[in-house]
Order: sequence, then structure tokens, then C-alpha cells
Amino acid sequence: MKRILIALAALALCHCGSSNLPPTKQEKPPLNPAQDFGGATGEPSHDDIARFLAGRPVAKGATLSTYQKSRGDYHTHALELDYLWRKMGGRRTLRQAQYYHYDLKPLVGSPSTVVYPFGGPDIMYVSSIFPQASTYVLIGLEPAGNVPAVPGDNTIARLSALRSVMEKPLRHGYYLTKEMKNAPDVTTIMMTSLGLMGAEVKDVRSVSVAGKPATEIRFNSPYGGSKKVIYVSADLSNSGFGAIRPWLDGHSGGAAYFKAASYLPHDSSFTGIRNWVLSNCEVVLQDDSGIPYRYYDKDQWDVTLLGNYVRPIPLFAQWRQSDLAAAYLAEGPKPEIPFGSGYHVRMADANLQVYRRK
Repeated sequence: MKRILIALAALALCHCGSSNLPPTKQEKPPLNPAQDFGGATGEPSHDDIARFLAGRPVAKGATLSTYQKSRGDYHTHALELDYLWRKMGGRRTLRQAQYYHYDLKPLVGSPSTVVYPFGGPDIMYVSSIFPQASTYVLIGLEPAGNVPAVPGDNTIARLSALRSVMEKPLRHGYYLTKEMKNAPDVTTIMMTSLGLMGAEVKDVRSVSVAGKPATEIRFNSPYGGSKKVIYVSADLSNSGFGAIRPWLDGHSGGAAYFKAASYLPHDSSFTGIRNWVLSNCEVVLQDDSGIPYRYYDKDQWDVTLLGNYVRPIPLFAQWRQSDLAAAYLAEGPKPEIPFGSGYHVRMADANLQVYRRK
């Protein structure tokens, strides 16, 4: 943590446009609805809808702008998201981007594609821990959905549901599976996340991937560069993985990321996606909920252990890896991960592993 703070202080003295420096963000002052909302005209773009969902002032869209200015219940929505982003989510994404630059980049390189099994709508954190990637492939069971029609008769209820599902990832860094069952669709959540981050949403399209509903969003990242995220609503268990495997093969050769994956890669019902990653990815970044340590053949993979590993949280106690714990113990203490990771939200408890193909 001390190293990260020193780095951030040094960055304040540097020219932030240099390509040799990690991405930086300045914390904005708190939102002031009376001053910040109102005045936009014309028709809204996809970016304006994302900003509306995130509680950010729109640049275009007279109807959205009037709604933002006049509705006290919308102000509540915007102020709550603004607080959670400024005090928690925004700080975590910054620390992840800095951690990539100073700690992960020498280990994982600069993969252009990141495949994130069980990632759901988590574009916020995968794009900050891999800020130089250009394509993010997220897969989950949640419905893909469409660009929401806002405002409407049920807008406040929908925004309330959106805040409810966003609170956990903004506070702690991961989505709760049980809350996702009643959450807005993934397109709405990803657009909200990009709006909070200050990304510019350029285009949102509903697409089909191997017959499965999917969403493709193109955006300009706050870390620089044009990006694309593809979310596919698909079953990654052995009974469903075969349907999307040919399509996923087209995204081979990059990185895979596992975080808060409910330890599904440990389960015998998910050997297909596990074996695909081991055969098709050049680097894997994961916490202990990803592919078990024992499946990485040390003759084929270079292994770097980061943070601290003792055991899973009690809910997943059955998935403790004694060999991974022994490997951490043998290497001795390591610096804390400065943003926590997955279910281990305390920095002192968090773990990551980097596996790079030899």
C-alpha cells in the first residue's frame, strides 16, 4: 500500500500525457444536483443514456435533462451512486490500474483480449485491472437485455433496483450472485458502470453469439483508447459450454481472468471451460476461486503468487487448496494487494495468482 501511495504522489508531479505513465484520475467534487443538472437539448446518444443511468449530467437529451433537473427522487439516485463511486468504486479502479502498471504488466504483458468467464456485467473492474486491453469477453447467466428506454413510468423503480445491485460491487468489488437474479439486465448495468467511470459509450448493439443473446458495447476508455466489451448470456457448465466453444475459440491467445467465480472452476461440472482456458490462453490472472493451482503444470506455466492465501471465506470453505497454501507459505510474506480481490475484500487477506505459459 505504501508503494502505491508513493507512486500516486509522484504522478502528481509528472506530465500525465506521457505514454510511459500509468493512467490517473482526479477525484471530482461531490455532485450538486441544483448546479450540475439541466440545460441539455436535442436527442440523447447512448452515452447520454449511460450517464443518465449513472446519475451523471447528460450532454444531450432534453427529456433526460429535464428529468434530472426536476425530480428529487432522481437526485437521491444520483447522489447515492456519486458517493459510492467517489469514495469506493473509483478509488478501487484507480488502484487496480496502478497495480497493473507497477506490478502486473511485467508479469501479464499487454494482452489485447481478456476472456472473463463467470464475469457477468463486471466491465468496471476487468477494464481497470487490464486497462490496455482492447476487447473484453464477459460470460454469465444473467440476461443480456437492451438499451433501456428512459425516462418512463417505472424509471424510479428501475433506478432503485439498479442502485441495489450496484452497491455491493462499488463497496466491495464483486457482484452477489443471489442479488443478480432480480437485477436489471446486463446491458443496463454495464452502461451504468461505464457512465460512472467516465467512459464515453459510442455504440450499444444487441447481437447473437452462437445463438445466445449477447450485447456488444464500444466505448472510449478513461484510461485511453477505443475498447469493445462483448457480454454473452450462456451456460458455462459442461452441458452448455459446447454451444459457444467454437465462437470462443476465435478469442484464443490472450488472457483469462477469474474473480469471485463461486469456485465453479473447481467443480467437475465445469471441466470444459477450465480445459479451454488451460489450452487457449497465454496468461491467466485469478484469485483462488479460479482454476485450482494443481491444474497448472509447472513444466508449462510460470507461476507468480501475489498477496496472501490461507483459506476461502467460510461460505466456500470446502474449496480450500492445501497445495496453494503450502506454496504461499514456502515463498514467505508478500506485499498486500492494495484493493482486495474477489471475496477477500480486506487487503491483508486478498490473493492473486499469475500463470504465464512458458
